[in-house]
Amino acid sequence: MTEICLVRHGETLWNREARLQGSKDIPLSEVGIAQARIVADQLSKENWDLIYSSDLLRAKRTAEYIGEKINVPHLLDSGLRERNYGLLEGMTRAEIEEQYPGVLTHPHQHQIPGLETFEALSQRVKETMESIANRHFGKKILVVTHGGTINAFLHSVTGQRSDRIENTSITRTRYDRFRWYIDCINDCAHLNV
Repeated sequence: MTEICLVRHGETLWNREARLQGSKDIPLSEVGIAQARIVADQLSKENWDLIYSSDLLRAKRTAEYIGEKINVPHLLDSGLRERNYGLLEGMTRAEIEEQYPGVLTHPHQHQIPGLETFEALSQRVKETMESIANRHFGKKILVVTHGGTINAFLHSVTGQRSDRIENTSITRTRYDRFRWYIDCINDCAHLNV
């Protein structure tokens, strides 16, 4: 089996302000840097073969902090990017609801330029994850990505979504070329030490 541990990136200022980041390249906040260092310490207690991350700065930098601790190759994959929210990026949920009522619950009823559908995101992420798992079959891999991306992946293999994927949470999965196994979702124990 291939073991893949998904890690959400550390906090950004836009996370704190509840702004939709999507494909925008937002850096880690000071809190996010501290979170990245904490999760790096936690993950350094295990042996890993390599790290993949989204090429967006917040995920890439989180992966670099982890990589400094575990010293394995780090590969970027744009297939691990967060969902593209088009014109909604940079807006808070309240601003979105005011300008585009119902778009977050019924996106098909709105025409938002650049908005990637949840279905398209789920398909993209599942294909990316299976490609990584098959390319490195039998290895132990870290994937540093985004909350929406992790949620879409979980939905693609279980049909369900997680309530929330916290910054630098750990989600553990295994893949045997036929199916995915989900061992834990949104583990934040390392942040409560």
